Amino acid sequence: MSETEDPQTRFNIMMKIAAIAAVLLTGYYVWSFFVSSRYQALCGASYWELNKTQIESCVDRKKELEK
Repeated sequence: MSETEDPQTRFNIMMKIAAIAAVLLTGYYVWSFFVSSRYQALCGASYWELNKTQIESCVDRKKELEK
């Protein structure tokens, strides 16, 4: 491997890692948005603001609505 290929290869690997990280973060933020908005609609609060008991209550409400 010549000296000119090594920096290019490292750059390509770093760009692939950055692209994968960007895709994962974007996916997480999209998932988070939909989860949070669902709980906002059911319970009037964000998923991240609720405690476990309140989340279970929201899930129960959702089950009741689906019947």
